[in-house]
Amino acid sequence: MKATIMAAAAALGVASALVNGASAAPPTHGSWTVADYTPDPVSLAAADMLHVATGATVASYCQGSRVPSAPQDVTTHSLTLPRAGLLKLHIASTGAWGLDVSNRRGSTLAGVATAPGAGDLSVRLPAGRYVVTACNLGGAPSAQVDYQLARSR
Repeated sequence: MKATIMAAAAALGVASALVNGASAAPPTHGSWTVADYTPDPVSLAAADMLHVATGATVASYCQGSRVPSAPQDVTTHSLTLPRAGLLKLHIASTGAWGLDVSNRRGSTLAGVATAPGAGDLSVRLPAGRYVVTACNLGGAPSAQVDYQLARSR
């Protein structure tokens, strides 16, 4: 009887540890809503002019905005990637929006602008902490961002 009770208690402890361990890992997909009530179409125009004039790839549409944020703006989201992989981002919006991925030091790694409507951005990243920034370049004041971390090949 005592052995049966001990075995049952041990099984419950192992099951509890598995459940708690599984929930502790950062998620590899999800979504959030961003809000930017102060559109900045000048950022999009400046980035496009730079690309046309020099052929340089535009890495960031949201860094260096010329319009200050409104108090109700929520434009950044922190992501912790538990493993290396391909981070796939999708932004659904009305009008033009920008989407950037930065490392924890603030360096922009990749960016995309929607023209107008939805946009997609994929970037291979090692495990770590990143910041996703969305900015209104001339659209509705809110947008939906979805993400998924796919395994690297």
